[in-house]
Amino acid sequence: MKHPQTSSSLISLLILLASYTAFAGHGFMSAFGNVEWLSKPGRTPDSAWYHLDTWYEEGQLWLAEMPQEKFQLSLAFAGEKLAEAESMLNVQNTAAAQIATDQYWSYIDRAEQVEMSQGNVELVERLATALLEHQYILTIIYTELPELPLESRSVLREVFTIAQKRYATIANRLPRKKRGALFFKEEEVRWSIEMAIRTDEERK
Repeated sequence: MKHPQTSSSLISLLILLASYTAFAGHGFMSAFGNVEWLSKPGRTPDSAWYHLDTWYEEGQLWLAEMPQEKFQLSLAFAGEKLAEAESMLNVQNTAAAQIATDQYWSYIDRAEQVEMSQGNVELVERLATALLEHQYILTIIYTELPELPLESRSVLREVFTIAQKRYATIANRLPRKKRGALFFKEEEVRWSIEMAIRTDEERK
């Protein structure tokens, strides 16, 4: 015998899934409606003074006394590196864009080290969410880039590949309920990556 509450919950879930399938990724409804976009880049890797920014960021992390502060700074700096990568790809400087994405992963590593040392579920959730949001933003950037050689676009493709693997590892540390809450974002990111890469196939 079915319990009325269980049946009602199942129907609600099916309706929600149908709505997501119909709209997510098509501009009508998105799991990333309130995502914070990338800030404007400061110095970029093509600048002779770029190392000054690196020193400043290292100094800020060294001065941070609380683990949560180091974590937040690491994510903030990671977002700046993606903005730098976008700026460099827009001027077709692939080498500089690669430097920026390498720096991005360095700061993601820093954030993950803090998260793992604290054993704090909230930090795990924040890092997993940040990785999803970064991927989503990059799919939008990817489709808006000017006509670029595959070598340039491969910089972002590599980020997608690594991010998917890193996300899975990090998200697996979440309790089942919190992991489930990220389901729609996970699915939209997968769809967005597929659509972004498909643009290259259509241009051939």
